[in-house]
Amino acid sequence: MMTRPYHRLGIVMALAFSLSSSAFAGGLFSTDGVSNWQGGYIGAHGGIGLGTAGSLTTGGTLYGVHGGMNVQSGSFVGGLEGDFDSSQVKNSSTSESFTQSWMASGRGRGGYAFGNNLAYGTFGLGISGTNYTNVNSTDVIKYGIVYGAGLETFVMPNVTLRGEFIHYDLAASNYLANGSSVSLDTKSNLLRFGISYKF
Repeated sequence: MMTRPYHRLGIVMALAFSLSSSAFAGGLFSTDGVSNWQGGYIGAHGGIGLGTAGSLTTGGTLYGVHGGMNVQSGSFVGGLEGDFDSSQVKNSSTSESFTQSWMASGRGRGGYAFGNNLAYGTFGLGISGTNYTNVNSTDVIKYGIVYGAGLETFVMPNVTLRGEFIHYDLAASNYLANGSSVSLDTKSNLLRFGISYKF
């Protein structure tokens, strides 16, 4: 049930990606027919996350903000991006629960621009606030690597839409559990859709 809003959002994104580039040619293209991605941007996004914490399966929604800076040479675009998500990615059972209440990352981003579009890969460092409860309740901030890929497109001058896959791979941490200790590594797969404003 919770995936239906994101299914509709995905349809809207797909329609936006399919718009004719000529409709937005004014002010978007450089002389070689590639959109101008140079400069800074800010935006917002939302999506779903699925993953694991040890042997537990996690899932839920998330939303957040992002911002970054691009440099461009012809069709090649590189830059840096940071983001923050408020998250409801969690597992709950009668005996134990695990929650990722927030996630954030700082990443490099590089890709290839064609027409109004930018296909990109990304890699960097991630951090997440977690809680594990099994009689005892323990809060732990976890660190690890983040990587993924996405597609971004101009839909009007200075406004882009994006869809992306982001993977968090966070190192194992120890949590108190019913008077003893349990070690949980955390992996999360995020599907996010967003909108950005380019300066």
